[in-house]
Amino acid sequence: MLMKMKPTLTRFITFLMALNVALHAEDTPKAAFAQNSPGLHVDADGTLTLAGKPFYGMGLCFYDGFLRTIRSAKYPPYTPSLKKIAASKIPFIRVPFSGFWPNELQVYQTKPEQFFREMDLFVKTCEENKVGIIADLFWTKFSVSDVVGESVNQIGNPASKTMEYAREYVRNVVSRYKDSPAIWGWEIGNEFNLAADLDKQGEPPLGYPYVLTSKGTPSQRGPADRITSQDVEVYFTEIEKSIRSIDPYRIISNGTADFRASQYRLRKERAFKNDDTEEELRAIMDVFSPRTVDVISVHITLDKDKDGMSQKRFGRIIEIEELLAIYVKLSKQSKKVMYMGEFHGDTDPNFVRKVNAIRASGMQLSSLWNYGDTANAKTKSFSDDSFMFTRTAEANQHYRSEGLQSVDAYWLSKNSATDR
Repeated sequence: MLMKMKPTLTRFITFLMALNVALHAEDTPKAAFAQNSPGLHVDADGTLTLAGKPFYGMGLCFYDGFLRTIRSAKYPPYTPSLKKIAASKIPFIRVPFSGFWPNELQVYQTKPEQFFREMDLFVKTCEENKVGIIADLFWTKFSVSDVVGESVNQIGNPASKTMEYAREYVRNVVSRYKDSPAIWGWEIGNEFNLAADLDKQGEPPLGYPYVLTSKGTPSQRGPADRITSQDVEVYFTEIEKSIRSIDPYRIISNGTADFRASQYRLRKERAFKNDDTEEELRAIMDVFSPRTVDVISVHITLDKDKDGMSQKRFGRIIEIEELLAIYVKLSKQSKKVMYMGEFHGDTDPNFVRKVNAIRASGMQLSSLWNYGDTANAKTKSFSDDSFMFTRTAEANQHYRSEGLQSVDAYWLSKNSATDR
């Protein structure tokens, strides 16, 4: 026979049961949200996830994947390339999602039906082939300002026509594709940090954007076309707000290049004077990844005059393995993800060394520059019969064998565009 419990004990047990239900009720929606939300996500502790599981992956920069569609009415088909990427189980591509030059970006204004018809088709084809996209929204720092007739430093003015145009573009693109399983993340721009704070570092063209009137730029540039890190910080903050107002889940990458050895000193003193310390590097990384910009990009490429495996930083020569380990450590301290957004190799051994350095550092996300339909030495592009393509496929096979990549499970949980 059961003994009667005292009222206080009964209330205490009832409280524990209610607490347990409440805790599980809170956890379940979060887990369901992660499993059902499309794309890559950064958890609160700085872990990159896909469908709620840690994700490690190496993708390809596919620079003209979408760009070709607005550059020529008779563009070469991209579907065979996407099929090859999918067949090789390379999980994602990094793609400019606007024009490089002002006259390419103007297609969005002058021929919006054509612009979005082509973008819709590109996204749909990626969905059908189960290839993820990291979509770079503004590849160049100058094109939006050139289109609206302002100086480039107006990216740092929240009330400028440049910013108004950029916000509208973000709203239209992000809202259009926020439900697509092919969109894995957003990137704000490409290598804006390299042009920042060069206003006292010599005469033009240092820090000045391109001048090519046939592509829609002004015929000349002036001091107001140089930008500061403060300008970039404002721009990234405003674009991040616009993205997050529509898409609270997916990653936002800043698209920055390898940070200059004196990037922090340039901001503070406008001078290439001494190398930054590790603490200063972390501080400037945070400047270029404000608010919920949760992916910090670096682009470390080979220079034909250097070995590409070492550089002078922190007042000494540092090898690629240590450099990547430091970058990952500093990004984790900020609860963010480090992304090797661009890298390549001039030889197979050099490339393998970089791949091994990425693995050893614990970096979860990387992509090669640049996959093309055919090899092109000028643009450092490689084709699908190159050692870089093959090694990339092998790197992802390694991640899968280690249980670090579950892309098939992700796509099985999503309905493609043709199934909706």
